[in-house]
Amino acid sequence: VGSEMCIRDSLFTISFSFAQAPIAEFVNSSVQEYAIIDPTTPLDESASGAAITWNFTSLSQVGTNTDNNTAPTAGELSTYSGTTEVLTITTTGAAAESKLFIRNNGGEISLTGAAQDLFTLNFSNNATLGMFPLSFNFSNADTVSGTFEGDANGNTVNGTLSGDFDTTVDAHGTLNLNDFGLGAYNGSVTRLKTELDISLVVLGFINIGTVTQTSYFYYDDVDGNLVFRTSTNVIDIDAAGTVIDQTIFLYEALDRSTLGLNEIALASNDVKLFPNPTSNILNVKSSNLNTFQSIQAVDLNGRTVLNIEDNFNAIDVSSLQSGLYILNIETSNGYITKRFIKK
Repeated sequence: VGSEMCIRDSLFTISFSFAQAPIAEFVNSSVQEYAIIDPTTPLDESASGAAITWNFTSLSQVGTNTDNNTAPTAGELSTYSGTTEVLTITTTGAAAESKLFIRNNGGEISLTGAAQDLFTLNFSNNATLGMFPLSFNFSNADTVSGTFEGDANGNTVNGTLSGDFDTTVDAHGTLNLNDFGLGAYNGSVTRLKTELDISLVVLGFINIGTVTQTSYFYYDDVDGNLVFRTSTNVIDIDAAGTVIDQTIFLYEALDRSTLGLNEIALASNDVKLFPNPTSNILNVKSSNLNTFQSIQAVDLNGRTVLNIEDNFNAIDVSSLQSGLYILNIETSNGYITKRFIKK
């Protein structure tokens, strides 16, 4: 159940003024690798507010996770209704995958479910984060309900779930990570906090326990990447003779060495898309001296649906079906990936 359920299922440049950038996207657009950090010594993430400094400078890597964001299969869409994206997390050396099912409804992000090898959650009343982009002091309180299935001492246990899901952009400031093999990190970040608190019921009336999950997501204020994420899971379950009473931590840091140098060179705000969502024309504007060389629009199945080689600043997307698309942009100074929604 633990920490994997949360992230898998259900996580900067120094500015002396601590300028905060809105969080544009919940998860990264492209394939990314994360270092799994040794959780033996829990991190203190209690501070919130403006101009916070987080010094996580005693980290060591114990594994690697790879994120991949794709469209749902027909089977996944049938099981997790309304899903538009699936975040699949694969741990190097592990056979099983963990998946987080996401619905993007015109920029409003919610979770439709989560699955790993021993536990699944299926939200009939989705866990809503909010309408992205999210800015500092944003908050949203939501109720969730649905079904669960898990393994308890070799026995399958299933039933219903209900509870609360709260989202806040609770802090921004400077994040410092030591060099544990991927290079040190020091930058300005904005933090998203989610809290899931659910009760599990079997046979319609027997409450077998609770799961509480608190997750923090730290987003780079310059390039928008999710650079650090954590999850603390408090599990108190008594099912089929199996008692679980524990707290599990998961800490992950983005492996920025796997990003292309040109991708790092272009910050998220170097290229702006508007209006977004759009039904006809998508305007593409560069804030710096970038010369557009090519632009490709890709759907969530990985198919190139538009290949633009001129008239980059005003792209006609009226022929596309409604949905979420990824825009791969090549400029004279590097590459950048953006998302847009076709209404």
